[in-house]
Amino acid sequence: MPIERKLAAIMFTDIAGYTALSAKDETKALNLLDTQKQILTPIIKEFNGTLHKEMGDGLLFTFPTVTEAVKCGIKIQEETKANDDLNLRIGIHEGEITLKDGDALGDDVNVASRIEAFAPSGGIAISSKVQQNISSLPEFEISYVGKPELKGVSQEVKVYCITSHGLPKADEIDEPVIVESKSNFNVFALTGGILTAIGIAFWITVGVFDVSFGGKAEVPSVGILMMENLGKEEEEFWSSGMTADLITKVAGAGLIRVAPLDDILKLDKDLSIEEKAKKLRVKYMLTHSFLIKDDGFDLWCKLENIESGVALFSNKISEPMDMTTQMVGKLANDIVTSLKVETNQDVMKASTSSPEAYEFYLKGKHKWEKRENKEDAEIARELLNIAIKLDSELIEAKLESSKIDWEIGLSDKAIDSTLIALTKAENKHNIDIVMKCLTMLGFYYNNSNQGEKGEIYLTRLLEIAQQENNEIYKASAYGNLAASLNKRDIDLAEKYNDKAINISKRLGLKHTAHIEFRGLIYYQKGDFEKSIYYLNQSLNTYIEEDEKTRIQWNLFNIAWIYSMKGDWDNALEYYIRGLEIANKIGDKYNKAEFLSSIGFVYIYKGDYDTASEYQLKSLNIQKENNDNNNIRWSYQSLGWISFMTGKYDESNEYYDKQLVLAKELKDNNNISNIFLNKGLNSFYNKDFTQALENLEISAKMQMELDSTIVSKIVLETMSYLLLTKKMLSKEYNVAEIHTLIEEQEEIKYHINFALFKLLEDASYLKTAYNQIQEKADNLEPDIAAKFLSYPIPKAIVEEWEKVK
Repeated sequence: MPIERKLAAIMFTDIAGYTALSAKDETKALNLLDTQKQILTPIIKEFNGTLHKEMGDGLLFTFPTVTEAVKCGIKIQEETKANDDLNLRIGIHEGEITLKDGDALGDDVNVASRIEAFAPSGGIAISSKVQQNISSLPEFEISYVGKPELKGVSQEVKVYCITSHGLPKADEIDEPVIVESKSNFNVFALTGGILTAIGIAFWITVGVFDVSFGGKAEVPSVGILMMENLGKEEEEFWSSGMTADLITKVAGAGLIRVAPLDDILKLDKDLSIEEKAKKLRVKYMLTHSFLIKDDGFDLWCKLENIESGVALFSNKISEPMDMTTQMVGKLANDIVTSLKVETNQDVMKASTSSPEAYEFYLKGKHKWEKRENKEDAEIARELLNIAIKLDSELIEAKLESSKIDWEIGLSDKAIDSTLIALTKAENKHNIDIVMKCLTMLGFYYNNSNQGEKGEIYLTRLLEIAQQENNEIYKASAYGNLAASLNKRDIDLAEKYNDKAINISKRLGLKHTAHIEFRGLIYYQKGDFEKSIYYLNQSLNTYIEEDEKTRIQWNLFNIAWIYSMKGDWDNALEYYIRGLEIANKIGDKYNKAEFLSSIGFVYIYKGDYDTASEYQLKSLNIQKENNDNNNIRWSYQSLGWISFMTGKYDESNEYYDKQLVLAKELKDNNNISNIFLNKGLNSFYNKDFTQALENLEISAKMQMELDSTIVSKIVLETMSYLLLTKKMLSKEYNVAEIHTLIEEQEEIKYHINFALFKLLEDASYLKTAYNQIQEKADNLEPDIAAKFLSYPIPKAIVEEWEKVK
């Protein structure tokens, strides 16, 4: 079929809320697509429209005239208004299309698809071309929306919406909202894994070490308050440790909702028991107290139906200390029996028969939870090791020790300990511990870049959870599998994430972490708007629940996405909010991350003095934390700041320090980039021989590396490598550089300047000049003046003055 080009009105439709509906009821969602087609087909035909493409719930049409397209859109909204699920957004634009094999292609088709997102549900967004066509027709009323930068669209587009005929008005926009910007230099290219790594690792931690609940109960719901220690302060480890173990054991028994320990710890002690139950959203409450005596201990416990005020049981237990190992199992059995919970678990089974081992286990666990420094962590490990020596079958101590090993960076040891624990649990047929081990192994392997191994254990977890009909672990398995698959099979990851959400909703479980991860999935798909939407949903819930650690990561991830969009002001706002949280909870690791990220934003904004202040603060904390992995990134950003401000020797000192750490970590991607940056320093320091040596090392390493990883820095390297050869009067070939230029969507100003010098083409100089002027226009006057005085911007301005 021949290719045909013509002018046409282009309409793009999309069903608002379709993704959420699909996750909730796939059959209903598919039926809705059929309904949409049945309603729209005769309307489209009436106005001489042609259907070219179906993209999930989106449809692409063309019309001979703008008026026909607009009238068709209005009738579509009128006809679909009665269907509560069929809420359409419509975008209409006029332009040139290319017809090939029945499909409509071209930049103007992209415009129609992009402006559709600015239409309200049930409304119509139009471009300025459409607005001009119908502005003289009195039957149409129009409202201005804004002038966004549209992803994948080169032309400037103003967006309006039609407000007559009962159509809703769209919200006005002041800033670009869909632009996807490339980073302005290679620091972000190297740290681009931060969002996904942090976000996923955090989310999996929720799945591994906590089970959280909320919503209206379809199964028994219980809050297990902290066991009150009636004895000495140093005996607190008994009550806190047994409470944590009791919550875990009851939560794993079957279909029972147990308020998580974090929520229990946040309760105001002055609240009445009724107020506490309301905050925890539970029907039953367990209160208990513990007192050590010379000849043993006393334990008081009561399980109460808060709605009726009736106690299901109320006991006082007096036993010798040898019986402490039995208490968690006895209390768990009393709870699940009283609440008539069906379970396949032997909840009465004690974790150890050795009271001495159990005491050291609880002491170690308590020390770790209350740790204030590295010494506390070492003490906790030693206490747990003593427990394991006293009873090598005390699996819980092994798992607790593995968590500490993981947190302090001994990942291999953490995995080995968990594998041993898994074998012991399997031999004892302790299914609950088996599932916990499998979940932890999935987490450890996924975060050690061994995702395929992690999937093996998570798949086993899913199989066992299905056999045991344990819905909680099924949700955890699906959620963690989604995290594991996120970078390899995003569609399957989304499917598993939806399954985790559906199970959680059905059981009334809290599913905020799954919503958060949905935001990360949309990030991976490149849909930044939906990603921010879902991350803000989870953020708001975490704020309501005062989950400060989780608030931090949501703030970080949202800020990161805004930075990827080039929206530095919003990015800065969220990073600063995250820093405030880190300061409040004394989280030094994340404080360093936020400081560094704020520094990155100021680098991009061209305020290098402020950027340097934040990066140095971050570096000092990283050194306190012995965090060599992040120390090297701080060296890189400080090296770049020094380079941009013309301090080339200082810059090289930072890069040399970074190189030592990168070689220790055997990170060849990073090493190749360091030599590129050292080459740039030497070039602008007019040491062209040294520049050539560094750039050739970088280029050679890039050829040996995965091209997808280094693609963003190949053009930069080759531009300066060939220019250096030119300066040294050596032979060079510019043929390859043109291919590299064509592959780039955006070229940074210092590379454009190099291309101008290399190819002697003033268009590159003009682009570089416009880029630095645009950056300067967005800075405060004094900062802008300083930015334009730095060597590269200054050289660009001087060259432009010569040729303009």
